[in-house]
Amino acid sequence: MAGLLIGTLQQGIALGEAVRTYTILTVGDGLVTMIPSLLVSVAGGITLTRANSAGLLGGEIREQLLARPATLYLAAVVSAAMCLIPGLPKIAFLLVAGTLYFSARRVARSAASVPTAEPTPAEKKKAELAHSADLTGLLRLEALTLEIGFQLIPLVDEKQGGQLLHKVRNLRRHLSAELGFLVPPVHISDNLRLKPREYVFSLRGIEIGRWQTEGTQLLAVAGETGLRPLPGKEAREPAFGVPAIWIPPGLEEQAMAAGYAVVDPVTVITTHLGELIRGHAAELLGRAEAKRLMDTLNESHPKLMEELVPKILTLGEAGRVLEQLLRERVSIRDLGSILEAILETAQVSKNIVGLVEAARQAVSRRLVQPLLGPDGQLPVLLLSPELEDEILAALTPDPAQRRLTASGGVPIVRRLADSLKPLIASAGGAASPVLLCPSPARYHVRRWLEQIYPRLAVVSASEIPAEVRLRPVGTVS
Repeated sequence: MAGLLIGTLQQGIALGEAVRTYTILTVGDGLVTMIPSLLVSVAGGITLTRANSAGLLGGEIREQLLARPATLYLAAVVSAAMCLIPGLPKIAFLLVAGTLYFSARRVARSAASVPTAEPTPAEKKKAELAHSADLTGLLRLEALTLEIGFQLIPLVDEKQGGQLLHKVRNLRRHLSAELGFLVPPVHISDNLRLKPREYVFSLRGIEIGRWQTEGTQLLAVAGETGLRPLPGKEAREPAFGVPAIWIPPGLEEQAMAAGYAVVDPVTVITTHLGELIRGHAAELLGRAEAKRLMDTLNESHPKLMEELVPKILTLGEAGRVLEQLLRERVSIRDLGSILEAILETAQVSKNIVGLVEAARQAVSRRLVQPLLGPDGQLPVLLLSPELEDEILAALTPDPAQRRLTASGGVPIVRRLADSLKPLIASAGGAASPVLLCPSPARYHVRRWLEQIYPRLAVVSASEIPAEVRLRPVGTVS
């Protein structure tokens, strides 16, 4: 506009001629100003992008620009388009565009005629190793995994105040001290296929527990029957199966005053995880972990380990005894006492029943202590003399005298389960009763009942310390 005003008003040039003249001058001035800046920017970009390259600049430009047909075709189109700008030399840009076009055609034909180079043996080996690594990653199974729905991600994200990772780490530390071996890490990941507030626990890729929370609501757990009902969604606490209610945070004090135990979703998840790990601890103790435990014990009890493994028992046989103890929820932390008892018994018999019973008796105090009630007494369920005789007859070594069916044609296992159900339900109190059974029948009775009552402790009289007082709460008949 400034050029048009100067040409028409000051120099008296006609409007058409002024438009033609000053438009060409404006475009030329713009190009003169922009082209140096463009060249400087391109040079700076080339310098920066080749900082990590060890090749020569000329070779890299030839390889990246001139050796690629697509780049040359694009440059030819841009050069041809420059002819549309008024005032620019059309013949010069057309020559450049034609040269670039024929160069692109030549490069494309050359690339098509060059045979594909065979990879060298080193390259083949490297590719095979990378492929094997990928397959190895696919076949790897985490011992413990926790998958969560997307609405539970804030519970894991520490930047958003999530406490789940911290509590899972503390839980792992606590369980390792309680069970007596190093609990594997828990791999936590999100899974969009789950419901938004759902979570799933898996053991070596197989699901062992699943539950669903209710957002920011709290879970009011009824520790005893007869509590005043609260408004909310009824549920079952996942770890122990007791009645519970999902309540809004505003009712927390009211629920606690009514006798409920109020917990947040993070505590619900970690408690559920803890019970699942305790119930599957025997599956987590593999041969490698058993070997690590015995190697550690060898530093403080070298003579014991020298006599036991592998002279008396193999590593696998000793590991099976430890697995059975964990299956019965007996801690193996006092490994020295357990292996000493196994050593003495194995010199007479290597029967798994006798080895397990001897190991339990060696850690009887540690075994019975968690089962005591608040009054320091042990609540026990007694077997009737008739039922005890029937159990012993069913376990007699003589097949001709073995009877797995009790009087009246009812299987002993079903009779035990039906008789235990009302006794366990009516026991109440802070401590669950234990079933008192003579050894070695105790081992088999525990195996019979573990699927029906997984948390029922079955103990023999020889496992109860002399100072512990018994409190009978019922008779199984």
